Amino acid sequence: MIGRIVLVLLVFVGAAIVDTGPAFAQSPAPLEQFVRRVGYLWEAKDVDNLVDLVSQAEPILLNRGRGTEQVNSRHAAAALRALFSDVESESVRPVKVTVSGGQPVRGFGELFWVYRSRGVTDPQSRSVYVGAVWDGRNWRISELRLLP
Repeated sequence: MIGRIVLVLLVFVGAAIVDTGPAFAQSPAPLEQFVRRVGYLWEAKDVDNLVDLVSQAEPILLNRGRGTEQVNSRHAAAALRALFSDVESESVRPVKVTVSGGQPVRGFGELFWVYRSRGVTDPQSRSVYVGAVWDGRNWRISELRLLP
């Protein structure tokens, strides 16, 4: 009888341990830090390190102001190089960060980008929307949009 009780208790304890597995999954790092890092790389026009932050699990949504397209990281790199070749960044600062939840966890940030087009003396500004997805270990860029 006692052996049976011990067996039942072990089954319940084992089930409880297995059931709490997802609770031990790594929770997302602060999205603010990620968006700040993207802003730093954007200002530096560091395409290689920006593309290293792109999600490899799905295509990135990219909008450079001419319509949205789904592209892989190689095409995203080419598009960013073309964008950055025509401008000089003056400053980039995060202005908004929101974790929206879901599974996988998603969020977004907004960067305020001040830049100067080649041959133009007056600075211009744009907002850059940064969509992010938590891959279980790191935030990854899932979307980049230049907003009007």
